[in-house]
Amino acid sequence: MLWPAAGQEVFSSQRLALPESLEIVASHYWSVAWRRPTTVPFRQQVLGHPVTHLTVEAADGGRLHGMQLPGALVHGLVTRVFTIDLPVAGRVAGLAFLPGGMAALLDVDVRDLNNRVVPAEAIFGESVGDLAAHVLAEPDDGARRDLFADALAERLGPQRERIAHDSGYRLTREAIALMRSRQQVTLAPVAEQLHVSGRTLQRLFSRYVGASPLWVLRRYRLQDAVAALDAGRAGSLAELAAALGFVDHGHFTRAFTAVVGVPPSQYRPAHAGGTERA
Repeated sequence: MLWPAAGQEVFSSQRLALPESLEIVASHYWSVAWRRPTTVPFRQQVLGHPVTHLTVEAADGGRLHGMQLPGALVHGLVTRVFTIDLPVAGRVAGLAFLPGGMAALLDVDVRDLNNRVVPAEAIFGESVGDLAAHVLAEPDDGARRDLFADALAERLGPQRERIAHDSGYRLTREAIALMRSRQQVTLAPVAEQLHVSGRTLQRLFSRYVGASPLWVLRRYRLQDAVAALDAGRAGSLAELAAALGFVDHGHFTRAFTAVVGVPPSQYRPAHAGGTERA
């Protein structure tokens, strides 16, 4: 079954851990499946993390992201509002890489993938087509996760030692770990704790993540802002902006609108259920 059966209205999602041996480059397995009872277009909005994804996708009508499906795709870093018009039905299973993980695995600069979805064969080679066929034929999420894990383990094996000794990737991961803390609102303390310059962080993030370290830091704080608004614990927007390190309410509003699509003053009353975060 490529997507949920006709006659059902479905939107389901799943997230599963990967084997510990893959955690040097990958974060988790995830999947979504949906079917709507109407052909009226539906637009889905996602507030993403600073990561890349390898996905296997199928859609009613055979097209999604402007690509012919079913097949395997690579999703680059999304730096702007991400919206997608969903077909009536579809199914996506994916592997989320750690920030910098795909660049480290393939030993490439990932900037050219920003805001793009490309056929996975162009990045991982023709063999990824076999992965797509096997994943789409498998109805169980656990088994699909295992297929992704096996494919990644095979690719990772010969590269593991090189990645383990990649000091640039190690520093990028250490910086990301610090940036995840809500207390980090400027870059200077991050650079100081790692004993590197801001210019060094800029160079590393450009190669491994595809965005500046300030952009990544702000994206995490905007994730925090959405979570606070969803939970109804944000206080005033001016207070929230200050707590997250923005110069003023205006800067916060512009940054929030750029990645969420609406200003925080409109988001708060309209999104009691929250925006999906991948």
